[in-house]
Amino acid sequence: MQIRESVRRFAARTALFGSLALGAVAAHAPAASAQLPVFPPEVTSYRLSTEGMQKFVAATNNLKALEGENIDLEDQIQPRDGEMPEVAQIAAAFDSEPRIRNAIGQAGLTSREYVTFLFAMIHTMFNAAMIEMGGENAFAQMQNGVLKDNVRFFREHKDEIERMAEQMDDDN
Repeated sequence: MQIRESVRRFAARTALFGSLALGAVAAHAPAASAQLPVFPPEVTSYRLSTEGMQKFVAATNNLKALEGENIDLEDQIQPRDGEMPEVAQIAAAFDSEPRIRNAIGQAGLTSREYVTFLFAMIHTMFNAAMIEMGGENAFAQMQNGVLKDNVRFFREHKDEIERMAEQMDDDN
């Protein structure tokens, strides 16, 4: 499966609001052979963790309960100049809607933390796929740091992440 398709599927599976935020990312995602999108430092330096993933899943489930309600944020989450929307832009849109802000907050996250986790997961998925194309040697040669730790986290939790995504698909 191409990276673009993986990102699109993950976006679609992260609940209505996650897919709103990531719809723009998926629309601008490169083909597997192209350059990766540029993510801001707050995303690339974010360290994925089990606790963060648990909160993210809880917030996503809370958001999923809002599906079907009349909530329209698309105008607030439009890409500027054909680029990905910024974390702050999406978080502000989420915060502008009390039902979304509360659903995320009940899980122990701010809107900005939720969006940052979401983008960090996408960033990690892009890079994990690129590393897989290069074989295990590509991972071994990768410099130690946040990205390598996140790829390791993603690999260790891949089955759990896929089960979560499948559960969300089943709910749709």
